[in-house]
Amino acid sequence: MKIKHPILKLVVSCLCLNSTYAIASPIFLNNGKVQTSNISSKTPGTILSIKEENIDLFTNASQRFLITYRSRGVRSEPIVTSGYLLLPKGKVPQGGWPVLAWAHGTTGVADTCAPSGDYAGGPVHVYQQIAAKALNAWLARGYAVVAPDYQGLGTPGGHPYMNAQSQLHTVVDAVRATHLLKPYKFSKNWYVMGHSQGGAASLKVAADGQKDAPELNLRGAIALAPGGYQYQGIAEYVATHSQIETSVAAFFPIVLLGAEAADPSIAPANLVSSDMGEILNYARNRCLSELQSDLKTAPKTVFKPNVNLTPLTNYLKKQSIDNMTPTVPTLIVQGDKDQLVDYSGTYAYYQQICKTQKPISFHPVKNGDHRDSLRQSEFLIGSFINSVEQGKTVNTCNSK
Repeated sequence: MKIKHPILKLVVSCLCLNSTYAIASPIFLNNGKVQTSNISSKTPGTILSIKEENIDLFTNASQRFLITYRSRGVRSEPIVTSGYLLLPKGKVPQGGWPVLAWAHGTTGVADTCAPSGDYAGGPVHVYQQIAAKALNAWLARGYAVVAPDYQGLGTPGGHPYMNAQSQLHTVVDAVRATHLLKPYKFSKNWYVMGHSQGGAASLKVAADGQKDAPELNLRGAIALAPGGYQYQGIAEYVATHSQIETSVAAFFPIVLLGAEAADPSIAPANLVSSDMGEILNYARNRCLSELQSDLKTAPKTVFKPNVNLTPLTNYLKKQSIDNMTPTVPTLIVQGDKDQLVDYSGTYAYYQQICKTQKPISFHPVKNGDHRDSLRQSEFLIGSFINSVEQGKTVNTCNSK
């Protein structure tokens, strides 16, 4: 059996282990080999395999590790998740390195879309180049960075795209995994930052992360162009427009396949037209960047006539960021010319949170597109972190 994907190699190496062998706290011996632990462990955050890799794009990192770890899925079931871990340069501070959990944006649902498996010329490489600059800014400030791939990206099972509970679990458990990397020392203090899909994940973590991991100290959250405001609206839009844009046709299969991965009864193959069915099948094995470049025209029809979309829209509504109320200081950054995440929707969410009197700040990026919020984040994190650490109010709700 040949396995080309580097993350899948790590996972298979775990699955092939004798279950009597276990490493509770993996130590990397700097010999380039994969180290593995007991796949039967159900403890969230348990590191199952670890391998050192080149720092590549992360010029401010001293070391980079590809990891698989135990997490929890849509229904809190034990799952294997992959990701990468970056250590900053310099000496470890007395209390240990604080941690940033990075929640990446939409890449797709196929295994090849996992950012930790990125390579030059790969389907997520352009996005990774932009993300790396943002993460290098955290590394420069002395933060360790852990970046989960989410459930089912590069690991067994489907990817339940935008499922709030699954994304919460994979992010929180990645931070737990970081603390098991010995002999390194990490602070209990951590932040979460996410873009697009990851922006929604960071808002879910901001709402429930401290409750989910009370042994850690979640300090704040940064949501960059967070998707998912009135998330059911995308299905309603597609259903009510006779001709959708090509960009929507490229993205919508990811929404459908993600819903199916979380709830197989939704079965999008039974909902869509034959033309859309071809795109749907293509999306099972291709990333968003490939869909965007390869799809030249949108199908004339998306859904079959008279299909019942209620189960789909009900599921999507449950994943909406409208349901998330941050309990820690939160910064939202949004480009006002974003064509993928509607500025007015993000702002409406911000106003919704303002009414709850929670500490939230909104930073618009003038003439900014979808990725400009990510590009600008490296220049905004310093002020946000300093305000949080100094106990200053993080709130722009009363600003004009």
